Amino acid sequence: MMRARWIVAAVVGALVGGLMTVTGGMTTPAPQASAADARNFDPGNIISDALFFDGGALNASQVQAFLNAKVSSCRPGYTCLKDYTQATTSKAAVSGRCDAYNSQGVESAAMIIAKVGAACDVSQKVILVLLEKEQSLVSDTWPGTGQYRSATGYGCPDTAACDSQYYGFFNQVYNAALQFKRYAASPDSWNHIAGRVNQIRYSPTASCGSSAVYIQNQATAGLYNYTPYQPNAAALANLYGTGDGCSAYGNRNFWRLYTDWFGSTTGVANLARTLDNSTVYVLSGTSKYPVGGLDLLSALAPLGPVAYVSQNYLDNFATGPQAGRVLRAANGTIYFFDSGMKLAFGSCGLVTDYGGSCSGTGYMQLTDAQLALFHTGPNMTSVMGTTTGARYYVTLGTKREILDDASQTAAGIPLGFNVLSDASLGGLALGTPILRDQAFVQSRGTMSYSFLSGGAAYGVATGATSVAGLPGRVNGTLSAASITKIPASPTPFAGVISVAGSSTVSVLTSGGRLDWVGGGGGTLSSVPVTTTMLATYPAVGSVDVGSFLKGSTPTVYVVGPSDLKPVSSWDALVALTPKGSDPVIRNVADSVLTTLPKGPTALTSGTLVRSNADATVYLVNGLTNKIPFTSFDLTSSIGINGFSFVSDAVLAGYPKSAALLGYGITCGTTDYVAASGTLRALDGTTRPLYPLTFTKLDSYTCAQLAVGKPATKFVRTPNGSIYLLDGGTKRPISSMDRFNALGGAAGWVDVTAGLAATIPNGTAA
Repeated sequence: MMRARWIVAAVVGALVGGLMTVTGGMTTPAPQASAADARNFDPGNIISDALFFDGGALNASQVQAFLNAKVSSCRPGYTCLKDYTQATTSKAAVSGRCDAYNSQGVESAAMIIAKVGAACDVSQKVILVLLEKEQSLVSDTWPGTGQYRSATGYGCPDTAACDSQYYGFFNQVYNAALQFKRYAASPDSWNHIAGRVNQIRYSPTASCGSSAVYIQNQATAGLYNYTPYQPNAAALANLYGTGDGCSAYGNRNFWRLYTDWFGSTTGVANLARTLDNSTVYVLSGTSKYPVGGLDLLSALAPLGPVAYVSQNYLDNFATGPQAGRVLRAANGTIYFFDSGMKLAFGSCGLVTDYGGSCSGTGYMQLTDAQLALFHTGPNMTSVMGTTTGARYYVTLGTKREILDDASQTAAGIPLGFNVLSDASLGGLALGTPILRDQAFVQSRGTMSYSFLSGGAAYGVATGATSVAGLPGRVNGTLSAASITKIPASPTPFAGVISVAGSSTVSVLTSGGRLDWVGGGGGTLSSVPVTTTMLATYPAVGSVDVGSFLKGSTPTVYVVGPSDLKPVSSWDALVALTPKGSDPVIRNVADSVLTTLPKGPTALTSGTLVRSNADATVYLVNGLTNKIPFTSFDLTSSIGINGFSFVSDAVLAGYPKSAALLGYGITCGTTDYVAASGTLRALDGTTRPLYPLTFTKLDSYTCAQLAVGKPATKFVRTPNGSIYLLDGGTKRPISSMDRFNALGGAAGWVDVTAGLAATIPNGTAA
């Protein structure tokens, strides 16, 4: 590996006073660093990992402001670093070392420094110091091309000329940063290794000797691998000048320049770990507290980045209890912390509720300076909300989710709560939620709902959400884990409810509830509700035989006495609707429809049908059955003509009447005679005159038939013959005079020849 030059000019320009630092778009005076004190130089900890590997230390504007402050103006004919620009090239990402560098063409030195630092996660402050210690480029007012050509000393061995393939400012800055990341990526592959004692020479001259140095961190090891010498006593004794013939200045000057420009190279690490162990500790006073998870580490962000230190350094701190969410100040105040805030506890009981204690094992003791890094928030309360919408009652190390304000009030818990992250309560056990009765709860982040009644959760069935009025009726949300803490009823909330002690079952529909009067067969499992809850769904009607119901599919069902029948067509629907009314279709939950038995498809009442497989034509008798007949004269007589084809399966679903259709029709309690397309009612006098077979039709079929005037004792056949019905026979009438004499003023009933043929002939009237 090529080594950087081991020595530069012993004396560099003094720190420019009044340096300006740009942060967050605002320009503020930076504190002027005091001269470095050689007594603070530690050869085993030249700079902390946290400061060295901080790719966000400065942005391009801040780097430019720093360079401008260092050199107010250049000598004529020279280009100082603050004004330097160069055409750069894009660099692909190097796995585990540097992210991709995307060139923007010609870029300023400040932009190059900022972008390389960000890509390789090497502090821009470190790069600035490296440029100064190697070539005095930051402060030089008349830099030459050679200084830019080998700006960081990369590829420049101690005993030979620099490697030309690394010439150029951009190449130098990029490859130097990449090299430090190579050191960190495989720390055991180089001459100087962190976490162990290393023999480090004072100069390239072997006779100048070396000493054992325990290197505490990777950043320091990297500096020695880049420039493998430590300053001797003479170099440290004259920190801003030269030492003796065995003095080397590279790492001394790095430390001195960084200290002069940016302050301490080590700082005070509040969070630390070793290279070999991923456990992060909170360091405070003489104690270290192990951090158990990423959520907690994230909450500790106000304490700053994690520093990489030696195990020997960590061993100086006594191991305290596992880090938690409870902090203690020097004055005894105990806090909960999250989201950059600290919230004071008002009692030790509340501390215990949140999983801590007022004893030494129940908190982390922080210094006042560390606590000051957290903003002071409101005082702690027993109720804590979270950023995802949850709300918990915290007690005795458990968290119980609260459904809503009404639930909180009903439990006697004062309203109001703080809001922090969900992770802040991650260490507490989950208890049973705090709920009120007769409420709808939504599983947070899903479209899953439950109804709470009598201490049980009734899962809302798929398809019942709309009729239940959800999500509009949701009273609050709970986590899925909290919902599992509620006893689950085996009965789903399927849009069927009833008040305890009442025999009335109500089915929910869009806009309200329907009282189920009868029909449909089967049993609907209802969910118990209070009278108050029932009243929130207004009564909009009832369900009985003949009602029309629909779920989420286009299929409409008619309620039969013992089942639900899908309606085959709009005509069939109209035929099942009372005359003079429009069909009323009620939307109910799919689960209601799936619970009840299904009958055959409801065909159009009062129509004639047959299948392809069988030539037999049947009369569709409403929802009751199919009636065979021997002649179309029979159906024509009741006003039904023509037929249609249906599938074998649909036709087979209708039970077949044992009796054939006759010319006598019974609708309800009234008998009729089929008279050339109309029904003529028979009474106690006329009924015996018609020796017919009567077929009972159901109400839906009867509603489709035309009814004429009541029947009389006279009938007329299509050929004009008029008969007197008498004693089970038909007696011909010879003339109109005779007809009038027999009471013809009552009129006659027109019948078909087929009907007339069923009545025996009698003597002339």
